[in-house]
Amino acid sequence: MKVRKTKEIKSALQKKGFVLEPSKDHYDFYYLKVDGKKHAIYTYLSHGIKEYNTSLMAQIKRQLRFRDTQKADNFFDCPLSAEEYVQMLRDNGYL
Repeated sequence: MKVRKTKEIKSALQKKGFVLEPSKDHYDFYYLKVDGKKHAIYTYLSHGIKEYNTSLMAQIKRQLRFRDTQKADNFFDCPLSAEEYVQMLRDNGYL
């Protein structure tokens, strides 16, 4: 996965159905909400990091349950819609 700015990651997460959990200490905690229901798919973003390197992006990829790096890149570059992401999670048994 390629290096990404934190604001790009936050924007993509919010567009795809992730909600920011308020009042976390040193991290922004985003969890997936589908049809009004909170799911156990989540990720953390640090307040102090401006850019996420390939190692950290690989961790986010795993947390968001991507098996394929190309699909994960499409998630953040926006060709993969929220509906396609949710369907992928259902197809893989996560929802």
